[in-house]
Amino acid sequence: MTVGYKFLIAFLVCLANYIFHTMTHVLEHKGRSFEESKVMHVALTIVIFSGYIAWGFMILWDPIKVDVWGTVFFWLGMVIGVLGILLLIVSNVAKHGFGQTDQLVTKGVYSRIRHPMYFSLILIHVGFPLGTGSFLTLSSVIIWIPLVMLWRYWEEDNLERKFGQKYSEYKKTTFF
Repeated sequence: MTVGYKFLIAFLVCLANYIFHTMTHVLEHKGRSFEESKVMHVALTIVIFSGYIAWGFMILWDPIKVDVWGTVFFWLGMVIGVLGILLLIVSNVAKHGFGQTDQLVTKGVYSRIRHPMYFSLILIHVGFPLGTGSFLTLSSVIIWIPLVMLWRYWEEDNLERKFGQKYSEYKKTTFF
């Protein structure tokens, strides 16, 4: 199987997982919670994780590698991507380390960034393809970033309904 077909398969797996992930956000926005069902929560986690694995293979199998960017773009992309991974880890630890996930988390990284996990995804999706010169994978951000922004919109709407004025005040003091 050629690299182009492998890339296409990885892209389709990633796309299917992003669509599935988006549908869970739609259902959550309409009042359905996946935290109630441990089986659904585990299944959702596996599906989402497999989508990110497929995205990693997109970088590996990207048929259009741009080598003209040079060392500066390599290091810039790697720094952005690694910062995204670190932010994802720190925000995940902060969210689950400060108590129940049904409470508004405003400590740690959440004291500065409202959606550090979503922001980290954007950094990762831009950084690593930029650093590796993976042109098609970098171009795919025109799909991933709008979906992440949509998830952010729905989550903010849900949090405003749930926490009211407290969340509105929190939004004024934080980025993204």
